Amino acid sequence: MPFFGGTRPALIELPPISLDAKLEFRSAALADSLSYWKKQAAGRQMPLLSDIRPEEIARLLPFLSLFEMRTQDGEFSLFPRLAGSKFEEVFGPIHKRELHTVLAPEFLERWHGAARAMIEAGVPLRASGQVLHEDKSFISFEMLLAPLSRTGGDIDTLFLMSDFEMPGLSG
Repeated sequence: MPFFGGTRPALIELPPISLDAKLEFRSAALADSLSYWKKQAAGRQMPLLSDIRPEEIARLLPFLSLFEMRTQDGEFSLFPRLAGSKFEEVFGPIHKRELHTVLAPEFLERWHGAARAMIEAGVPLRASGQVLHEDKSFISFEMLLAPLSRTGGDIDTLFLMSDFEMPGLSG
């Protein structure tokens, strides 16, 4: 399909989100969050969503976001049920907003890819990289992506803990 002067549009290639299962966090808040997740799992593959009790992790709430993972008509999506203040400081108000209304499609696919990798692995993952939203690539992130289930069956909720580093600001 022709595009501007008869040339084809170039594919946008974005830096990947680095994912690993080693779970060696730089952020003490994320390490504490992983300990909490493991405690709530109580030997199971993952905790239930109802096992996550905000009053037990009050000091970690700014780092916490909960995303409902949906598949409809073969399309995967993430819906933010809860967005922590640290997350919204970087990405803006997303709480209970369809992400396609907030993020550009290429950024949304990057997020979906990380969530799908966590589902496929079936275990918590550490994510790191640069924020690309609204030209904020000067911000680096470290995240814990961990599975939750509403019923004890399939992974259907993402327990996401996020910490960000911005030059000149303490985290």
